[in-house]
Amino acid sequence: MLRLLIVTVASVSAILGTIFSLTHGISAVFPFLYILPIICVVYFYPRHAVLFALAISVIYIALVYVLGAFDPMLVAVSTAWFAIFIALAVVASSYANGILEEKARIRHIMDNTRDGIFCFTPGTMRIRMVNQKCADWLLYSRDELEGAPVSTVWADADAQKRFMDEIKTGKIGVMSEAIFRQKTGGMLRFIISPLFPSKDMILCSVANVTDAHIADEEIRQTLEDLERQVRERTAHLEKINEELRAEILERRKLEHNLLSGELKDEYGHKEEK
Repeated sequence: MLRLLIVTVASVSAILGTIFSLTHGISAVFPFLYILPIICVVYFYPRHAVLFALAISVIYIALVYVLGAFDPMLVAVSTAWFAIFIALAVVASSYANGILEEKARIRHIMDNTRDGIFCFTPGTMRIRMVNQKCADWLLYSRDELEGAPVSTVWADADAQKRFMDEIKTGKIGVMSEAIFRQKTGGMLRFIISPLFPSKDMILCSVANVTDAHIADEEIRQTLEDLERQVRERTAHLEKINEELRAEILERRKLEHNLLSGELKDEYGHKEEK
């Protein structure tokens, strides 16, 4: 509503200024009054800027023809300004529409990608936008994160610095590990990679590898437990083997002693005979 009010006030002011100027013999000022409403429409409603410029330019040139007493010089100047207004609207609206299409393309990527999208301004280190998946991981709403400092969610300042240094050196697509903080204080492990870095915006892809890290830790812990059990089992078996060897040696020694005793008895008995 405020945008429409601004455009209406600027347009009415231009038209009234034209009427006042023409009725008081002023022809050098009023054409400039139409630039402001055209620029406002280009900024607020770029898709309708050309039609608006055409309409207000027709009003302008009609006022010149009606109130300008058909002054040839005034008609020629107004015709030139008519062309300037249309050209200004076409060029500016084309540029603005291109920006809107780029924003729409980025928004489409953010809303439909399977990964999280994290975008921030490198100069201020403030978050520009995140997609819904990334916001859900961090337990924030998208509105809460947009405009907030990057440090709100990126917990590791050293990792931030390394990441920015890699971007400044032109390393694109390099994946870095980062620790992000949830709204509740929980920590998530992300793999973050720059997609479209520029001096005004850095668009990054983030993948939540917290569960994978936990799974790796569980696997590592399981392997360590198995290795410990194997070592304990091996030590137990070695102990049993040592005991068996000692028992076998003891039995052999006992058998040897028994045999030796029997031989002595038999030898002594034979001598007595």
